[in-house]
Amino acid sequence: MTGFERLKEQVKDQEDKALLQTIDYLLSREDMEQKYLNEEKTVEDMANFIKDKARKYMKNGWNYITNEVVYAWAIMYFSLPNSFLKIEKKDKTKCKAKTSSKKENPKNNVVSLEDAKKSMEKKKETEQISLFGGVA
Repeated sequence: MTGFERLKEQVKDQEDKALLQTIDYLLSREDMEQKYLNEEKTVEDMANFIKDKARKYMKNGWNYITNEVVYAWAIMYFSLPNSFLKIEKKDKTKCKAKTSSKKENPKNNVVSLEDAKKSMEKKKETEQISLFGGVA
């Protein structure tokens, strides 16, 4: 499999026109073909990298970035190692473990009478702190 084939395979069912336009540019760069074979690099991670870079330039919810800048970021992503770009690979198994270990919330938000009394007592015991120092 060539680098170009790997890129094409990753965007096979993609409908995002901006992403496809960026991939078309990357496919025109024959000097980059070997870099597209890097297993730690994916089109999805490239898109996330570009989005993260673009967020830094956002003003009032708008973003004006030229295609050339996006293409340069895409080339940068494939040319440099993830450690240099400060990209950390998120482990999906850790995310699932964190979500499954959370306490289940009651469906109807009903709290037992004893728990409600205990929380009310804790609130009464809470001391008010003065802005000028010390406890009021």
